[in-house]
Amino acid sequence: MNILEKHNLVKKLISAAAMSFALLSGTYLVNNQTTQMVQAARRVVHVNTVSGYNHYRKLANRKGTHYFGYTAEIASWAMGADNYTMQGKHHNDYDGNMFPDADIVGTKTVNGKHFFIVDNHPGHFLVLANDYYAPTSYQVKRGQTVQVWGQEETHTEDGDIVYHNNAIRYLKFHGGKYFMVLDKRGSRNTFTDANGVVYRAVVESDGTSNFIKQSDLAKMHKAAHTYRINGAKFNKNGRLIGGIN
Repeated sequence: MNILEKHNLVKKLISAAAMSFALLSGTYLVNNQTTQMVQAARRVVHVNTVSGYNHYRKLANRKGTHYFGYTAEIASWAMGADNYTMQGKHHNDYDGNMFPDADIVGTKTVNGKHFFIVDNHPGHFLVLANDYYAPTSYQVKRGQTVQVWGQEETHTEDGDIVYHNNAIRYLKFHGGKYFMVLDKRGSRNTFTDANGVVYRAVVESDGTSNFIKQSDLAKMHKAAHTYRINGAKFNKNGRLIGGIN
C-alpha cells in the first residue's frame, strides 16, 4: 500500500467514525426492546403551528415503531385524553390531563391505532396521535346567545370513566364571549345526546371546559384572542400562532 492509499484509508476511517458519532448523538438508541428504554435526545423542537401539528400526526400514521432524533414539545388539545401502555393497553391507574405539555420522542402503531410515544422518565407511555392538533379560537357574535353544557360522568368498578349521553344545562353567554374550540377528532371532544344533537368541546380563556351545540358553533366567527391556558394565541382567523408554554 503506497502513501496515497494509506492517506485515503485514514480519511475514510475518520469519516466513518465522525458519522457514527453524529448518528449516536443525534438519534435515540433502543437499549431494551421489552421496556423500550431509550437514551435522551439533545435537540428539542417546539411545535406551535398548525402545520407542525399536522406534520407530526402524519408521521404517526407510519406503521411500526419509530423514534425521533429529537424531542418534540407539543400540547394535547383533547377533552380528557387517554393514556396507554407501550403495548397499547389503556392505563387504568390515571387519566390524562386536558392540555398536558408532552415530550414526544417517537411514534408507534398498535392494532391499527396511531400513537405518539411520550417520555415519562425512566419509562414511556402512549397517547393517541389524533389528540394532538391545533385548536381554533371563536367568538360569539353580538346579540347571539349560546347555550353551554357540561357532561355527566361516572366511574366503573375498574375506575374507567363513563360519559353519559345526557347533557346538563350549565349557563348562557351573550355576544363577546371567546371559546377555544377543540378538534372533533380528539378523545371525547364530541358527543351526541339522546335527541341526536351534536355537541363540541370548548374551552374558555381561563381554562374552563364545557360543550356547545354544533349548530351554535356554526353561527359564531373565528377571532383573535389570547388564552391564559398554555399561553395559546390566535390570529384574526382563529389560527394558533404559537405561544404554547
